[in-house]
Amino acid sequence: MRCYLKIQLLSLVLFCFGFKAFNQTKADSSKLGGEAFPFVRFQFASFLTGGDFEKSFGNTYTVGGAVGYKTGSNWQIDLESGYFFGADVKRKDMLNGITNAAGDATDLDGELVKLVFDIRAFNVFSSVGKIIPLSNKNQNSGLLIKAGIGYLQHRIKVDFRDGEVFQLSDEMLKGYDRLHTGIALKQFFGYQYYGRSNLFNFYFGLEMMEGFTINRRGYNYDSRSFDTDRKTDLLYGLRFGWTIPIRQRASEEFYYY
Repeated sequence: MRCYLKIQLLSLVLFCFGFKAFNQTKADSSKLGGEAFPFVRFQFASFLTGGDFEKSFGNTYTVGGAVGYKTGSNWQIDLESGYFFGADVKRKDMLNGITNAAGDATDLDGELVKLVFDIRAFNVFSSVGKIIPLSNKNQNSGLLIKAGIGYLQHRIKVDFRDGEVFQLSDEMLKGYDRLHTGIALKQFFGYQYYGRSNLFNFYFGLEMMEGFTINRRGYNYDSRSFDTDRKTDLLYGLRFGWTIPIRQRASEEFYYY
């Protein structure tokens, strides 16, 4: 737990420092010789899970996007969001009291209904990052280090398309879905490439996310107990994305390697 608190403190320090530096870059944007421009980004990530998150879900994936701004001195600030998807749900036994040995429920007509479990989650982050050029020939590209703070929400989705199950009405499902929300932090280390073309720009790297969430339902029907403890949700994995810089005109410089 102390390790996670240190990560949290470091992320907040980096975020505050980066935001301050972002406001000061107008005066010294010519030092690194880079370009300043806004951008949009489309991104994908594959995560392993840890902490309390791992008790409910296995490996998961996210798709999302971001809008941001890169300064002439290679600071980046962005606002991003992501939607999680995946079917590796570990708490399917929470409905054992209303399902048969095969995991099927019975509808109002006495017919068997197949249940499907999925993760439903999303996040929103504001992040600050710094590009460290690896070559004088392209000052806009290099190692990318980012830290951010935001919001994480996740729950278990129980879906069935045939029949009507009284015990799984929308209101009853709130006692099973483990809806959690809370503040989250993230750290990223990777590589950012901005080329001459506005269409061929990308980034990739390692990302770690820590969510500090609580159960918003409060009471779980399956365990017949109140759940009020704060959780530490961990995700770590690979992220990559396609970036579209919005330049006023195409760069007049050619980069050679």
